Amino acid sequence: MTLTAIAGAVLGLIVTLPAASTTPSGCTSIADIPPTYSGIQFGAAIEGIFTNFNGMGNGCTDCHTTNGGTNTPSGYLNLDPSETSPWTNLVNVESPMYPGLIYVVPNRPEQSLLFQKVNCDVPGGGGRMPDHGYPDGMTTLSPYQQALIYDWIAEGAPAGTTDGIFRNGFDVRGFAQ
Repeated sequence: MTLTAIAGAVLGLIVTLPAASTTPSGCTSIADIPPTYSGIQFGAAIEGIFTNFNGMGNGCTDCHTTNGGTNTPSGYLNLDPSETSPWTNLVNVESPMYPGLIYVVPNRPEQSLLFQKVNCDVPGGGGRMPDHGYPDGMTTLSPYQQALIYDWIAEGAPAGTTDGIFRNGFDVRGFAQ
């Protein structure tokens, strides 16, 4: 393969990547949800949203899984705890779909693609999750679940349980509307 052909192939890949915006819009206000300063357990609370956000066994892992290695997870993001560590796949990890955007930036929920994707109709890249075509018709996480993800990230996105030492008393949340 010639250098020109390689350069053309690379340029073709770059041109077909979805464009990432810089300012999210259509965001759900979580300002009235009382902040959770400590005690958020990643495995139970955050990972629990990934596996069962509506109480009926449906979760992000319905699409964000390899199904035992048989397919590519939606958006190249595997959140299935039976296959991988969702925490490892999220924290300080750049999105392959939206270069330059990090799924979870500890202490910075507004800069975190994960929070933008569950909180805004037009996040930094792509659309709101869960996708509007989700089988049970649910198209958003509850404001409480969105606030919980925000608070977990604001607490530093620990793999264990948040301790609140850095955030206690901080009430401003979400995006300026």
